[in-house]
Formats: sequence, structure tokens, C-alpha cells
Amino acid sequence: MTEGEGSGRAGAPRGPDPLQVALREVLTLTSLARTVVARRLGLSVHDVEAMEHVMLSPEPLGPAGVSRRIGVTSAAATQSVQRLEAAGHMVRRPHPGDRRRQVLEVTETGAAHVMGALAPLLALTAGAADGMDERERAAVALYLARIADGYRTFVEDPPGPAVR
Repeated sequence: MTEGEGSGRAGAPRGPDPLQVALREVLTLTSLARTVVARRLGLSVHDVEAMEHVMLSPEPLGPAGVSRRIGVTSAAATQSVQRLEAAGHMVRRPHPGDRRRQVLEVTETGAAHVMGALAPLLALTAGAADGMDERERAAVALYLARIADGYRTFVEDPPGPAVR
């Protein structure tokens, strides 16, 4: 039996959980959409991910923080940052609390460039909750918060032994 399968009634097999199927589809399409956005912007997927993390991070990020967030080496993250700087999409500034460190900022033109490519997707998803009552919206918000908590736990837990 796969995850999400089990028996509903005695001996009656149950199919995959529709919530899990829908979530898997959203995650897959999110990854595909990021690739489409990168192609439309003329950037690599890593460059787009770097910009996303810098734009959305609650704390200032430097190249090392970007490296950890997008799962690439420091050298690869530095190359992304250099490409984004050369394109005028990102700048480095001294860290406000530690002048020895650098933080990254997406420029106004860089943000406008990204948002221009994302605007059609945002327009398509903007109405997804239209027509939902407060109870339905609360249920969806709770489900998504629990999914986010699960992902956060997975990401923050120390890795186990490598599988070969």
C-alpha cells in the first residue's frame, strides 16, 4: 500500500487521498512554472530562486544565505548573484548590523522584471478562493499551514545517513 491508501471499510481498498493528489499536482506545477518564468526572464532557475528568496526573506540574506536556501555551493550562489548584479537585478549592500558581511537587495527594475513575468500566473490564481465562505477558507488555511509546518520540520531537521 502506498501512503494515503488504506482500508475505508473492512477489506475495501481506498484510493489515494485527494488532498495529497491535489497538493502533489500544485507542487509539480509550481516547479514547472518556475522554469517557465526563468525562461521568460532569460535567467536560470537558480537565478530566479535566488531573487525569490532575497525578495521574500524576512531577514537580510547574503550570498551564503542564498546558497543554503537554494541548495547550491557558495561558488554557484556567488555566480548567480554576479549575473543578477550584471543584469541590474540585484545589488550588494553592507549588512546593517555587521559591516563585515554583505546583504543582497533586489533592485526596483529587478523586482519589476520578475513581477512582469509572474503577473499572468498571479492573475490566474487570484480568484481561486472566490466563492468560498469563511469556514472553507479557514479549512484551506489550516491545511496549508500544516503542510508548511511539515515542510519546515523536514527542512530544519538534521539529515540522516546518506542513502546509497
